[in-house]
Amino acid sequence: MNIILLEKIKKLGDIGDEVKVKSGYARNFLVPNKKALYATSENKKYFEEKKTEIKSQNDKLIKDAKEKLKTLSGQEVTLIRAASDSGQLFGSVSTKDIVNSLAEKNISILKNEIDLNKSIKNLTYEKVTINLHPEVSCEISLNVARSSEEASTQKKLGKAVTTNSENENNKEEMSKEFSVQDETKTDEKPEKINQAVDLLNEDDKSKESKAPTEKNKASDTDTDTDTDTDTVG
Repeated sequence: MNIILLEKIKKLGDIGDEVKVKSGYARNFLVPNKKALYATSENKKYFEEKKTEIKSQNDKLIKDAKEKLKTLSGQEVTLIRAASDSGQLFGSVSTKDIVNSLAEKNISILKNEIDLNKSIKNLTYEKVTINLHPEVSCEISLNVARSSEEASTQKKLGKAVTTNSENENNKEEMSKEFSVQDETKTDEKPEKINQAVDLLNEDDKSKESKAPTEKNKASDTDTDTDTDTDTVG
């Protein structure tokens, strides 16, 4: 079935393109959601008459989406849920939960703008794409954990903590990492002190080597003076 696109559709085309799609896709999604028109002679004529207006409306939608993007980009949705030691949720997380969480931050999006074609059934820390417009999208972080502390750990690790023992191991690894960093910083101080002492020692040696030379010069001067005195006498 041929249709005329009223907006840019990924992997299909741009506004005004006439493309061929499956009839069910056109009938159940594209046309009802005003994303396309059936490519009849009447609709082709209608599009040509309204083309400028349609493109102008699309430009406004892009502008609005970019404004919302400033607030949404980089956001993290943290959801605390009960789960087993293996990380399986006692329930699931859906797009509705994400919408409600963002609404608490005064950020309004629609469920169909969230690119999540599944229900989250396990603890997770992952990126989720939000399509504010076919030409404007961004990623947010989805952090599903059993507690606020665990959510903080997952954020640092960039992955889900699926068992209590793994949680403890991760904490221990992080603790060791910080200890190594502290030791490195501590070791830097004696090294800098030693370098300073070496410089001072070199300076002292330099002064000592110059001292005899200056004494010799002084002795030579005295000798010359005595010689001049004898000559005058």
